[in-house]
Amino acid sequence: MKQLRLILLVTLATVLVPVVGAAQGQQPKALVITAHNVTAAAQAERGAKATAKPGDEIRYTLVFTNVTAAPVKNVQFVDPIPSGLVYVLGSASSAQPARIEYSIDGGKSYSVQPMIEAVENGQTVQHPAPRERYTHVRWTVVGSVAPGAQVTAELRAQVNAAPGEAK
Repeated sequence: MKQLRLILLVTLATVLVPVVGAAQGQQPKALVITAHNVTAAAQAERGAKATAKPGDEIRYTLVFTNVTAAPVKNVQFVDPIPSGLVYVLGSASSAQPARIEYSIDGGKSYSVQPMIEAVENGQTVQHPAPRERYTHVRWTVVGSVAPGAQVTAELRAQVNAAPGEAK
C-alpha cells in the first residue's frame, strides 16, 4: 500500500479555524484518509496488510470534520485516482447528501457522466467514458456542515498494475 499514494484537496468557502479546547490539547484533524485492501482482507491467507496485487480492490474512505465553531458551506473533496488503479464504476458514495462528479481530463472539468467522442460510420457520437479514463472523483456536499459534524465519502479502485509498474 505504500506505493499507492492518495492526494486529496479540500476546498472550503470558509477558512477552517481549530475548535478551542480540543480534547487533551490536540487539534482534531479536519481530514482523515484511509485506504483498505478489500480483496486481501477477504482472503485470510493473504492478511489485511498484504501488498496490493493486480485485481485487488482498494476502498478509500475520506472523513472531513468541521473543526470550526461555525457551519461551513461549499465543502468539496477532490480525489485523484492513484496511478496504477482504475476507478470501480458506481462505487463513489457519501453518507451525507453530495453531488458526485468525475473527471477524465486530469481534473480540469467534471461531469456526473463523463462522455467521450467516437466516430462510427462517419458520424461523431458520444459514449460514456470507460472506467480506465477516470482520473478524479469530486464530492460537493449539499448544504452546510455543522460545527463538529463529519462528512464521509468513499470510492473503490482496482489495482491494474503491480506496485512500481504504474506510470
